[in-house]
Amino acid sequence: MNNESGRPVHAVIPLSVLESMQYLDSVSPGDSDEFRQEVAAKRLGTSSTVAMQIERFGRLARRNMVVDRGEATALLRLAGRRTDAGLVFADAGRRAARHATGGVSPVARAFRRMLPGFARRRYGMRLVRQAVRRVLDIELRGAEGQILGVAADAPSADATSDGSSCALYGSAIAAILRSFTDFDGAVLHDTCRAKGAPDCRWHTASAS
Repeated sequence: MNNESGRPVHAVIPLSVLESMQYLDSVSPGDSDEFRQEVAAKRLGTSSTVAMQIERFGRLARRNMVVDRGEATALLRLAGRRTDAGLVFADAGRRAARHATGGVSPVARAFRRMLPGFARRRYGMRLVRQAVRRVLDIELRGAEGQILGVAADAPSADATSDGSSCALYGSAIAAILRSFTDFDGAVLHDTCRAKGAPDCRWHTASAS
């Protein structure tokens, strides 16, 4: 069910999508002005409009603010139409993770490093859950030896009919897990609201 008028979305999500598009569409510093102009006409990420939007979303993200859900969904949909959409969403997820983990205080990071093994892993998962909930609006919980993430109304499910933009969230969860735990695997998305499920779900899978 489409839910573009639902809950607002953390500014990190559209910021990360635009940052990824800008990065993937960028040209080499050694390219000629003529070539740059030709590329800019074909690549949205190099436009001044995208640069201004990145600045705007960046200010909002630094203040931990949210944006209109429809606006975030429209950007995800736009990215989903690109031939390199998979690369955009994977890269955007990693960028969203860096923004999310950047919000964890140095004190919390230092405290985690001081803890012994089991306590460090447990505290690390606490930091992961907080970061994922704050930025991605996803609840993480343990399920049959895996970590399960559940989102009742992820905007990505409204953006692409096949749920492909939900890969952004899987990429972000995996990167956040790697930042604070010894996780070394993949995060899979096989339950999607875009495909008729009541919610979106991601789960961890071992690398072996």
